[in-house]
Amino acid sequence: MSQTDASKGCELTHLNASSQRRRRWVIRGATALVATATITAVAADLAVAQASPTATKKTQVVKVVTRSPFGKMLAKKKSGASLYYMPKGTCRGECLSVWPPLVLAKGSTATPTGVTCLGTAKFAKLRQVTYRGHRLYTFDEDSGTTVNGNGEGGFVVAKVTTAKCPKASSGGGGGW
Repeated sequence: MSQTDASKGCELTHLNASSQRRRRWVIRGATALVATATITAVAADLAVAQASPTATKKTQVVKVVTRSPFGKMLAKKKSGASLYYMPKGTCRGECLSVWPPLVLAKGSTATPTGVTCLGTAKFAKLRQVTYRGHRLYTFDEDSGTTVNGNGEGGFVVAKVTTAKCPKASSGGGGGW
């Protein structure tokens, strides 16, 4: 190989090395651009998520039914079982075996729906559904859509009313 050929070879090698460096810088620049765009997009998504309120989960647990002679009253959504509340007093201990409380699933943070004025109150480690500040219960002697518990043990049918919802008490159920 002549000296001229050797110098051309060096020039070619030099051009290839320079071309490779340029290519590496272009790849690095493109990578930096993609990384910056990704970080910007993630930051924008976080800003939107933080700016908008978190969606509250809702679960329909009651429905309005018409049952004679009570008219419009509350019932469990799935089973249609009649719902009652105790206007005065407390249901504890053995009372709960006759009057099972309407509770949300363990660990649920959902808001109960089905009618206005629903809320929840603490019940052991669960959340009991309330209507107009009163805790809701079923009656163990009811079956299907019967209404046998009205007036039993101080309980009354949870009749639907259109009056303004009472302000929520700190206990979420009148302290029962």
